[in-house]
Amino acid sequence: MNSHLLKKFSIPNKITLSQDAHGFWRAAVTTPLSTAEIYLQGAHVTAFQKKGEEPLLFMSASHRMDRAHMLHGGIPLCFPWFGNREAELLSHGFARINLWDLVETKELSENEVSLRFQLPHAVLIAAGWPPLTAELTVIVGGALTLELRVHNTTEEHFLYEECFHSYFLVSDISKATIHGLCGLTYLDKVEDLVAKVESFEALPIKGEINRIYLNSTGSLEIHDAGFQRIIRIEKTNSRSTVVWNPWKEKARTIPDFEANDYQKMLCVESGNIREFGCKLAPGEAATMQARLSTLRLITSY
Repeated sequence: MNSHLLKKFSIPNKITLSQDAHGFWRAAVTTPLSTAEIYLQGAHVTAFQKKGEEPLLFMSASHRMDRAHMLHGGIPLCFPWFGNREAELLSHGFARINLWDLVETKELSENEVSLRFQLPHAVLIAAGWPPLTAELTVIVGGALTLELRVHNTTEEHFLYEECFHSYFLVSDISKATIHGLCGLTYLDKVEDLVAKVESFEALPIKGEINRIYLNSTGSLEIHDAGFQRIIRIEKTNSRSTVVWNPWKEKARTIPDFEANDYQKMLCVESGNIREFGCKLAPGEAATMQARLSTLRLITSY
């Protein structure tokens, strides 16, 4: 990125582009209501914080791992597949580790700005995928909104998976519960994808959890008694929700986790995966959106 592009995409007092200590480009965003950080590598949102609150997102100790690899934290973008495929392929797809182009920044209002990123066609072609158009728009204001739009500009049908792999910061995992999943069928990856039905109105996390909730389209909430806040996840065109916490033993195998990081994070991920993956006919487009906001949690005794 040269000085001309720096000038083109910067917005005075709102968006600043710079390189980190390892030479990776990032956008620092400031609004009257919040701050955020987004790396061009992977179009990876690594920070969002409303003024006067704790950070929304958990971020691992990234200095312990090469920044060109997926970091555990923030919101990595899983595309065009989720999870593991053949042994030689990257988990969660190649979009999360490749450099995206920043193609537009815009001041939407006094309190809100947007940044639009595009996955280069060369990245798709090099990975053996058709050169369709994949764009991520990040809107920063009183809430954090992500929109992934995929447009099939080829002459073949295109099947893909997508997921916003959101890591939320919690005060203590023992004080956090998830609301909005009761009654849904899920696949339990801890037990070889056994299908179960969620029975908890307020789901506690008491050990390793790795679940894919099916046909999950409604809004969800994380209630955090320690931070006295509610994290609200509103989804559009998303039919899958993934809930993950590695717990103590698995966390030890994650290179950029500290020993007790599992106690401070909870992944509640919006996506379209497995049987709910997306299929686009030639010329079709689809957009998945997740809006992440916070409310004060009022506790009664």
